[in-house]
Amino acid sequence: MEKFNSIDEIAQYLRNRGERLKPLNLGQLIAVKEKFNTNFPKAYIRFLELMGRGAGSFMEGSSVFIDELFDLREGVEELIVIHKLKPIPENAFVFWMHQGYQAAFFETNDGDDPPVYFYTEGHNMAEFSLLDKTLTDFFTRQLLFSYPELREGSASI
Repeated sequence: MEKFNSIDEIAQYLRNRGERLKPLNLGQLIAVKEKFNTNFPKAYIRFLELMGRGAGSFMEGSSVFIDELFDLREGVEELIVIHKLKPIPENAFVFWMHQGYQAAFFETNDGDDPPVYFYTEGHNMAEFSLLDKTLTDFFTRQLLFSYPELREGSASI
């Protein structure tokens, strides 16, 4: 399995595959920061800077880009109520949902490349649980879903 050490390496892999990355412009980045009134970790800022509006077929079907970013916390709050989950921390930033039944967050004060907590329906989970040690690892995991050859280690960065 490939190991990516940064969001930049992930972006380069995607570009090498011919994916068209759509970065946020400065105005959009400022709007995100103002809307959530928080200091985002460096790894997340880099994700937004490189592919905050889209990344070709990478993460298609998931809500992770700016066009859906502002509604994700509300979606997670609904999951919490419906499934009687333990609430997420106040400083949790929900950055990813998939089809309304899976979601992930990081805590905004947990370092430059924070751990990611995850929930999915249908697995008897009572709360969000640690999934990946870093945000970079989470996005690497998403690459494995999109590009199975990475699992065999036959691809290169």
